[in-house]
Amino acid sequence: MKRLNANQWMAISSLILLGPALRLLPQLTAAAAGRAAWLSVLPALTLLLFYAGLLSRWLEKRPARAGLPELLLQALGEKPGKALLLLLSLWLSFYGGFLLRSGADRLVVTVYPHSGPAVFAVSMGLACALAALGSARSLGRCAKLMLVPVLGMLLFLLLFAAKSVDTRDLLPVTVYDLPGITRAALPVLDVLSLGLFLPLFLLGQTDTEEKLLPRYSRWLLTESLLLCLLILAVVGNFGAGLTAQLSHPFFTLVRNQVFFQSLERIEALIVSCWVFPDFLLVSLCLYAAQYCLRLALGAQPQRDSGRHTALGDKRWLIPFCALAGILVALTLAPDLASLRLWSERIVPAVNLSLWFLLLPLCLMIGKIRRKTAP
Repeated sequence: MKRLNANQWMAISSLILLGPALRLLPQLTAAAAGRAAWLSVLPALTLLLFYAGLLSRWLEKRPARAGLPELLLQALGEKPGKALLLLLSLWLSFYGGFLLRSGADRLVVTVYPHSGPAVFAVSMGLACALAALGSARSLGRCAKLMLVPVLGMLLFLLLFAAKSVDTRDLLPVTVYDLPGITRAALPVLDVLSLGLFLPLFLLGQTDTEEKLLPRYSRWLLTESLLLCLLILAVVGNFGAGLTAQLSHPFFTLVRNQVFFQSLERIEALIVSCWVFPDFLLVSLCLYAAQYCLRLALGAQPQRDSGRHTALGDKRWLIPFCALAGILVALTLAPDLASLRLWSERIVPAVNLSLWFLLLPLCLMIGKIRRKTAP
């Protein structure tokens, strides 16, 4: 079976965080830190660089073809490890469903106000199910194909918006802004941690044997700069107060831009481009969910050939996880208020707890078990 290369793996990391970044960062960071919101990237970057160093040292000692699920199983032992994998599978399926629901809401609010979210959630869910039935390398090739046009469009829009930035909405920043900057770092941490940790479920499908810390460090610096530019552009155009009140401030910014002296509105095209990062992120969640579930039930998912029609070795659980995600999307958050609660509080809290509490605890347990093993 052909495996992911390092560039494809990093392309996945870069692309999957774009959807959550546009959904959370300009609004939540502005609400927490005001005009100092653009500095919220710094504390998040500092913590993640430290964490990436620890993570890189741990991953360099992994057995061949072992990803995060196999390492957790090894660290905790068979029964606790399988229980944790089942829990991870449940959360990843739920999170995939939440992403389908939030992505559908963005399309409804910004482009199709007279439609409902169900048709978008179901169609995207079925497409992601097909992607999850394929190989990890297919996800990597898809990410490489999408990365340049999507990032290119984002950078073009941010540079175009820079001409109307008002520095009075960004400065001055004083020492009294530090508490707000610290609070605003939490959503930045949530967004960056998705790109850092979710691809680890694919690590067993990669062919890279190089040290991971230099790649992690360069990736974190680049993505942090991009997020800083995003916050600068939106807050610098609207001000922190208005940014905090808008449901989709980046797309509102796009709607207000006049490109090349033309009054034609192109936000529908730009919003549609963000279907690609959503597609990749949901597909990765479903792929990781089925991988954890099948591994917990005794299958060998790392041996998959990527053939869509093959349902042996418990591959029938892949459409099962996709169906669970679609059902979550259809039943979760019937109104915008409840969707905002899930989006801004519950889901980030679970993700941060998973990556920064549960994962380190499992690593410590695994280290203690190795030292006390006869």
